[in-house]
Amino acid sequence: MKKIIPKNAVLLTMVVVFIASAGMWWFLGTRLGVPVTTFEECVAAGNPVMESYPRQCRAGEETFIESIGNELEKTDLIRIDTPRPNQTISSPLTITGEARGNWFFEASFPVVLTDWDGKIIAQGIAQAKGEWMTTDFVPFEATLTFAVDTNAYSDKGSLILRKDNPSGLPQYDDALEIPVVLAPSTGTGGVGFAEYLSGIRGTVVLGPTCPVMRNPPDPQCADKPYQTSISIFRAGDLTSATVQAFASAESAADGTFQVSLPPGDYVLGAVGGKVMPRCAQVPATVPATGYTEVTISCDTGIR
Repeated sequence: MKKIIPKNAVLLTMVVVFIASAGMWWFLGTRLGVPVTTFEECVAAGNPVMESYPRQCRAGEETFIESIGNELEKTDLIRIDTPRPNQTISSPLTITGEARGNWFFEASFPVVLTDWDGKIIAQGIAQAKGEWMTTDFVPFEATLTFAVDTNAYSDKGSLILRKDNPSGLPQYDDALEIPVVLAPSTGTGGVGFAEYLSGIRGTVVLGPTCPVMRNPPDPQCADKPYQTSISIFRAGDLTSATVQAFASAESAADGTFQVSLPPGDYVLGAVGGKVMPRCAQVPATVPATGYTEVTISCDTGIR
């Protein structure tokens, strides 16, 4: 006689099997280790690390390689001594290394620090520590001050050292980018730009764009947005023979930019070409709170 199993008994059996499987998965995950998917997880699980560069960690049949950005690709153009990839950094951060002379323009190039989401939390200028008009390597140094959001999802960030590109043409852009770990701000020491509720925002425009001005104006001949680097100087520093930029910014494809700054008087200078365009210097006063709006005009030389 064929035994008939009630449907509710089958359902109960399935539930018991599911609970037992989940319990086994939890036991193995907590006791024997969760599946490894990254180099950091591989190291944390106690797996052996090969002292290659970049380092490699082996878990079972899989090998995980530590991310060091594009350092190896750019080693013949720019080299960074401090900080090293994946080093924990805090404010103020001193950056040192060496780059070939054509990485600089007017003895400097921009440096940017971003968080995990790519948000800029600090910007600055690296200065050549020797004669930069050469194809040889030239030492450089930069200092960044910043504040870290302790509520951020991740403590990972990126340090980006950009080749100065006075032409503004994208085919001449280049950058060294390395991963870093952001130490939480302690509330002491230097104050980072990210802590200020004031700064400058504006637009960089390029014109004239037509050889003859028309009346009424032709919309096709209107000034166009200009994507370039912007150096920001304290007004009082311009009297120094060895003036250095206090901060820097990058205008986007639509010409707009924004940088957080402490209150004070500044002068902004956008980077033009070796001959043209030529960009005017613009003074700006930053209030205790809020942003000052400016427009930086760059002359194409078209007449």
